[in-house]
Amino acid sequence: MTNRGRMDAVLLQSGVAIEVELKYHAKTKLKTLLKQAIAQIYDKRYYEQFLDRKVILMGIAFSGKEIGCRIEQIV
Repeated sequence: MTNRGRMDAVLLQSGVAIEVELKYHAKTKLKTLLKQAIAQIYDKRYYEQFLDRKVILMGIAFSGKEIGCRIEQIV
């Protein structure tokens, strides 16, 4: 939990934090859901508490029977 919302998942390793946001909608395009997942991490600034290490953002989306993943690194 943060004061801006609840992160779906955080994977912590020595020197690395992976912030994961999951999205599902049966009829929304996969590309749109992935964009929304990453945008939510940025908008809610979920990554801020992990800036003392390398931060990787991961959006995972499910649309009907399709599954996709988008990964970005905070520089």
